Amino acid sequence: MNYADMHCHMLYGVDDGAQDRETSRAVLDAAYADGTRTICFTPHCHPGYYGEHTDEALQRYAELRTYAAERYSDLALYLGNELHDDPACLSWLDAGTCRTLNGSRYLLVDFSDDVSLYTITKALDQLLNAGYTPVLAHTEVYRSLRGDMWTICSLSDSGVILQLDSQSIMGDFGLGAKRAARRLLRHGLADIVASDAHDMDRRPPRLSACHAFVAEKYGAAYAGLLFADNPQRILRDEYIGKD
Repeated sequence: MNYADMHCHMLYGVDDGAQDRETSRAVLDAAYADGTRTICFTPHCHPGYYGEHTDEALQRYAELRTYAAERYSDLALYLGNELHDDPACLSWLDAGTCRTLNGSRYLLVDFSDDVSLYTITKALDQLLNAGYTPVLAHTEVYRSLRGDMWTICSLSDSGVILQLDSQSIMGDFGLGAKRAARRLLRHGLADIVASDAHDMDRRPPRLSACHAFVAEKYGAAYAGLLFADNPQRILRDEYIGKD
């Protein structure tokens, strides 16, 4: 299977992901070797935490596209952001400081791990009402959501896309994240699995082992949706069914 990874931090020098050109290229090479053929780069967006790097991200994106084009004719690359929630986020979107995923209606958004349930639901409602379709990054890490299946189902029913990190599923981020991720898979609530890759050591761009596990445990058809079909639909700005 050719994987589509729509959450990663491979662009160097713009957030807490790849810190230099060599690492950026190495992570891209590793993703391709692992079977990924579609990548949407999603550098963090929060000017207060990471600085304003809209232009720098575009430059790094163009540079990595040139590198990839010389080596991988079948690798498709796109650009977005991972928005860290803030009261000013709609103004960032309006100003173009924050990008949606490949210019689509879909917006990757994250929160602090210890965020309150009220903050999550209020912020996602605000984005939905503004016409965006939020993709909740690494849904399994938010402690206020773990075990609250009623709220998770309500978010899903409202149109929020639930994304899981592959390393969480495999247990690399602790027992709590692993249990939460697998509970969502077991109930068919997860919509996307992504690498959330940052580097080659601590957070590598590895999807194949997780895909094999999900396909065996939860079914090949569901795995195909999570690792390829749904991410591709997002990048084409198409509707993702929830049934």
